[in-house]
Amino acid sequence: MSTSFSRLSYVFENATNSHKYYWWLSILKLIKTNGNKKLELEDIVFEMLSFVWHPINYYKISLGKQDQLTRYVKEIKVCFNLPDQIDDVKLIDFLKENRKTPLIKSIIKKVLMYVPFRFIRPWYHETKGMLDHTVNDYIIFLQKDIKRDLPYIIEGDFILMNSKWLDFISSNHTLIENAALLELFKYVEKNNPLLINISLKLFKPKTRKLAKATKLWKRFIGVQGHLHKSVFEENQLNQINQLSIDHFLPWSFVTHDLIWNLHPVNKSVNSSKSNCLPKISFFKQFYYLQYNFCNFLLTEKINKPLENYYNLFNCSNEELISLSKEQFVTRMGHFYTPQYETAKNMGFKYNWSLGQ
Repeated sequence: MSTSFSRLSYVFENATNSHKYYWWLSILKLIKTNGNKKLELEDIVFEMLSFVWHPINYYKISLGKQDQLTRYVKEIKVCFNLPDQIDDVKLIDFLKENRKTPLIKSIIKKVLMYVPFRFIRPWYHETKGMLDHTVNDYIIFLQKDIKRDLPYIIEGDFILMNSKWLDFISSNHTLIENAALLELFKYVEKNNPLLINISLKLFKPKTRKLAKATKLWKRFIGVQGHLHKSVFEENQLNQINQLSIDHFLPWSFVTHDLIWNLHPVNKSVNSSKSNCLPKISFFKQFYYLQYNFCNFLLTEKINKPLENYYNLFNCSNEELISLSKEQFVTRMGHFYTPQYETAKNMGFKYNWSLGQ
């Protein structure tokens, strides 16, 4: 069995798209969910689309120039006007309910034309060098040979898992899934060399933890709210009616709640901005507010959140204290400008301002 399992490494060699990774991860998920030997092909496709939905539509990552799953989930989103953050279960239910619509029917057909066969092709060395359009039928013919010990055989609208593989997966599910995720991570990393927190962006968003940040900003507003203005509305901070903490660069890009990317806004403003990039003209106002907030933390000796700035600027407490406003702003710009360009190039909407 170990020899047969080792062939999985050949499956992911020289991958030019993400299909095989998500095909395998979807099979693993369905086995974990229901433990059945017989898996419907359409169900695997729906799991694939669910897996890739958030990485593409919410986080805007690239799965490669030739990747078709990217195009499929974008088409579904636009055609049916689905939200970026749709729940996984709701998305799969929606796909099942609309499986007969022209678009989804076409996507299912395209995925199943090659992926189920290409995944198990490494177990059929006879197909090496064959013309693409002849491979599927030859695999169907050869899969009668039970000695090959491949993961599954294809029968009509289903795949039938090999009993040995099913037992092996059931006993080692976490190990096998993590191995597949590692291969996917390396593939995504190769296609997104400038992207941060890739491992988080392979899954649906987690709950954000802003309670501590909210408490700190409220404390700042209570002391200095009459002296400083909000970034987007340019009203005094103590005039904010419904306080909300905004991620200046969208959370879906940075995937963290570090204090140097946060600032107070009205709740309605936060909702309006969503995961858009603000206009460049807002950046300096944000830097100035951050400078004042950072100095407030230094003055009040609120040490824990200051570690965020030490790491951002790669400096000590003494160096942070000694920074002038101009130096602080310059350092912020050195970080934010390339990050902004990266997010913009990834497809995040930019030039957001109030009233749009």
